[in-house]
Parts: sequence; C-alpha cells; structure tokens
Amino acid sequence: MPRMTEKRTGTMLGLIYLIAFGLFNLIVFLAVPVKGDLFWLSYIFMTVAFLVQMGSLFFAFKSLDVESAFFGIPLASLSLYYFFAAIFAGGVFMLFPLAPFALALIVQAVILGVYAIVAILSVMGRDAAQDANDHVKEHVTALRTMQVDVDMLLAAAQDPGVKASLKKLSDTVRYSDPMSTPAVADVESEIRQAISELRILCENNQTEGAILACRQLEMLFLRRNQLLKASK
Repeated sequence: MPRMTEKRTGTMLGLIYLIAFGLFNLIVFLAVPVKGDLFWLSYIFMTVAFLVQMGSLFFAFKSLDVESAFFGIPLASLSLYYFFAAIFAGGVFMLFPLAPFALALIVQAVILGVYAIVAILSVMGRDAAQDANDHVKEHVTALRTMQVDVDMLLAAAQDPGVKASLKKLSDTVRYSDPMSTPAVADVESEIRQAISELRILCENNQTEGAILACRQLEMLFLRRNQLLKASK
C-alpha cells in the first residue's frame, strides 16, 4: 500500500482515539462526583488502557498488507478484550469509592499484567509464524527462478532433442518439492551451477552437451527430492 495511504490511515486512527478519549474524559469527570484516591488510580489505569489499545492496534497492523493484517488479528482482539476489562474495572471502582485501595490496585494491575504477558506471547507466535512463512517463500522463489531459467532455454531451443530434454527438465523442476533444508544445500548449489553451464551450452548450440547436462540436472533434482524426503 502506498506510504501516503498508510500515513493517512494512521492519522485517521489517531483522530478516532483522540475523540474517544475526549468523550471518555467528559463522561468520567461529569458522571463521578467523588474524585478521591480510587478515582485517580482508576483514571490512570483506564488512560493506560487507551494508550495500550492504540499502541497495540498500530503495532499489530504496522504494515497494511494482507499477511500482516492476518497475523495482527489475534493481538488486536486481545487488546480489545483488555481495553473493555480495564474500563469496566476502573468504572466499578470509580463508582464505589469506599472499596479498599489495595483491592483496586491489585485487580487493575493484574488485568494489565495478564494482558502484557499474553500480548508478548502473541507477538512471539506471530513473529515465529512470519519467519517460517518468509523461509518458505524464499525457497519457493529460488525454485521458481530455476523454473524460469529452464523455461527460457526451452523457448529459445531449436534442436528437437534439446527441446525435448529441456521440456522434461522443466516438468521435473515444476513438480519438485519447493521446501528446502540444510541437508540439500550442497545439491542445490550443484543444481545452480549446472543450470549456468546448461545455459552456456544452449547459447553455443552444443546439442549433445546440452542434452547430457539436462540428464545430469534430472539426476541432481532426483537426489535433492530423495534427500528432502529422507529428512522429513
């Protein structure tokens, strides 16, 4: 999404929270006649709830692409539950100013602490899932790049034998396991080198060498797939 759109969205969200916080202050200061220690304690925790809710939403959707939004949903939901719990608890203690100060402090601190712990776990889970997803994308992209290289050679090939060998190799690459592990790192390095050599052979119209290179690549992909299967 364009940077200006992200900035505009962030500004609008900030304006919404500012209006909501203003209405909150208006209601609280007009509706609560007694403003003792419990009032100010609860007011501080409720204000923190507003700040945490706003910060959690911005952090959860700091990038507005679909993937980030999906992973940000759990954190946004948790912050909303915390917000309503904090507002409810604070409102109760504001309306009952004779409640023990220690009880009000403990209840509201526990609500904030529990949310903080769960939010940290949520962020850790989100980051782990995104890292795993990025890892998959990286290796899928690498395999698709090999696919494109072979398909370009296939499109440019004139000799029927070379064309048939490249077509078979293209299918092998297409249906190979897109995942990767350290166990196949050496084989993948050999594959990349072999594709570079195949490109040179095709460009120099070395028919027999190109066909042989295709067969060698077929064997390398077969070995790669067998190693991947054995490592799972």
